[in-house]
Amino acid sequence: MSSISIIGLGGMARAIGARAVEGGNAVEVIIDISNTFNADATALVTPDGTSGAQEIAKAVPASAHVVKAFNTVFGHVLAQGRPLDVLIAGDDAQAKASVSAFIESLGLRPLDTGGLVMAHWLEGAGPLLMGLARHSSGFNISLGVNIAG
Repeated sequence: MSSISIIGLGGMARAIGARAVEGGNAVEVIIDISNTFNADATALVTPDGTSGAQEIAKAVPASAHVVKAFNTVFGHVLAQGRPLDVLIAGDDAQAKASVSAFIESLGLRPLDTGGLVMAHWLEGAGPLLMGLARHSSGFNISLGVNIAG
């Protein structure tokens, strides 16, 4: 299993943390209100059309590998314990394999959407889900993929 660190105690952090512990992972919770880094970069506006995840990748050391995951799932839906699809994007195959293994340990299905350039589209799925929730089905929804065959 994995050893993960979660920054903060928001709804998503609690849902991922609870499922991680249930899946046998070691979880460290970091609460540092003096840290000005905002780990939720989904609303980051970029002048050149890049994603928040791509901007984070530019800011971290070259040895770090950024994998975008979980922003297409509402925290309260994740906390319900149902099997869900988690869309991921990243440029490093080994980092994506590690994140995929962690996602599977949560009882979820990772679906690789490609390189980190796809994070732009994953980040756009958040407002899409909120629009669907507000105008039709309510907030107990998640995106899923039906693989035919």
